[in-house]
Amino acid sequence: MVAAVAPHAGEAPRTRLYPPTVEPPPVPLPFAKFLVQFVRNPLLTIARPVYHDDMLVRETGRRLVIYITDPKLVEEVLLKGAENFHKTPIEKRIFKNTLGDGILTSQGPSWRWQRRTAAPLFRVSDLNALVPQMTAEAEAQAARWRTARPGKIQSIDLDMTETTFRVISTTMFGGKADGDAREVLHASDRALASVSWDIAAAIVDLPEWVWYPGRNLRRSAGRKLRELTERMLQRRRETGLDGTDLMSRLANAKDPETGKPMSESQLVDNLLTFLGAGHETTAKALTWSLYLLARAPEWQDRIVEEINRVCGDAPIGAEHLDDLEVTRAVFKEAMRLYPPAPIMNRILSEDMTLGGKEMKAGTFIVIPIYAIHRHHKLWTDPDLFDPTRFFKENEAKQARAQFMPFGFGPRTCIGMSFAMMEGVALLGTFVRRARFGWDGQHLPEPLSRITLRPAGGMPLHVHPR
Repeated sequence: MVAAVAPHAGEAPRTRLYPPTVEPPPVPLPFAKFLVQFVRNPLLTIARPVYHDDMLVRETGRRLVIYITDPKLVEEVLLKGAENFHKTPIEKRIFKNTLGDGILTSQGPSWRWQRRTAAPLFRVSDLNALVPQMTAEAEAQAARWRTARPGKIQSIDLDMTETTFRVISTTMFGGKADGDAREVLHASDRALASVSWDIAAAIVDLPEWVWYPGRNLRRSAGRKLRELTERMLQRRRETGLDGTDLMSRLANAKDPETGKPMSESQLVDNLLTFLGAGHETTAKALTWSLYLLARAPEWQDRIVEEINRVCGDAPIGAEHLDDLEVTRAVFKEAMRLYPPAPIMNRILSEDMTLGGKEMKAGTFIVIPIYAIHRHHKLWTDPDLFDPTRFFKENEAKQARAQFMPFGFGPRTCIGMSFAMMEGVALLGTFVRRARFGWDGQHLPEPLSRITLRPAGGMPLHVHPR
């Protein structure tokens, strides 16, 4: 929905954009209908009260499930009580054939030393040196658009996936993943396309040997991804792993307690985690950002004006990022409306009280980030696209766990700073080099497939500047 708003004197007309969302069921769904809707789109199972209340408790007949949206309760789970709320067996089952026991899926001492090993690579001071490479990949994509007819509809979702893959390949893998780009991207897409079936099968405790739709395809894609990652690692071993990139750092890491290096399997687990997560989430955030800008074009004008003022004729560099407030606000508002990872789950390891409710060990906790980001207690007019929410004076008023596109607590995404730098640098470069237009027809449903993708892709008109 779009409505014109009368501007103040001296202002350009503003658009009140209510972009596509999902229609939540009025009450929690009965279990059988829940499963049907979950397979279609997990967001369709989040009942309307979750968008209005602090907590929703439901008994599925199999386990107690609690949805929490109050930022203070989220802090209790993800920060203060992190040791009592573990990754779920469902998540382990889904990722064990691809990500294994890497930094995303491991727990306890294993997770801690892997996190400590990778953390130095993501220091902001070191990441600043990577911004020119990020901007260069965005400029290369803009150049590809210029070879097409002006105004031609482009598959923006595919373009963003390829560009962010090139960024992670160049900056974190020394360019060594780029030769396998097409195969990796194809296998990644196949691995995520039917993931809802995997989760539904895990929810009902279906034995892993039982067939269900998408099972064989996902396992085949997972094997292919591991083969490709092993191939990249082997090529690097042949040329030497003595660099400062992620692959070299992980291959040379030692467990601080045992002095042992990562096993070959664990090394592949982590390389595959960073290769996949390092581009997929940012690609989706950029895809939704460009869609919102196409629907509210005056924000494109504001970004161009800001970049001209801050950067002049120079490429966007690390020294410019702090001053690109409008560009960053648009990117954050896109991640509020369409969080790259829309749902988190935890399982309680021991009896405790949360939010005044006694909970038993085994209670399943759902942190519906999509609903938190559109919660009526937390946001004014929550379905409205309004980047001014993330201007500094407004953002400072938000609760800590009110906006969490990268998670929260000790397990906050290790690549958060990398993703923010990349998102702002790429978004600013794209809008600087092209104008994006909506086709007037496509209303993409936000579809949860671990990450939040637009159903039907993202066709947009691209007019190079």
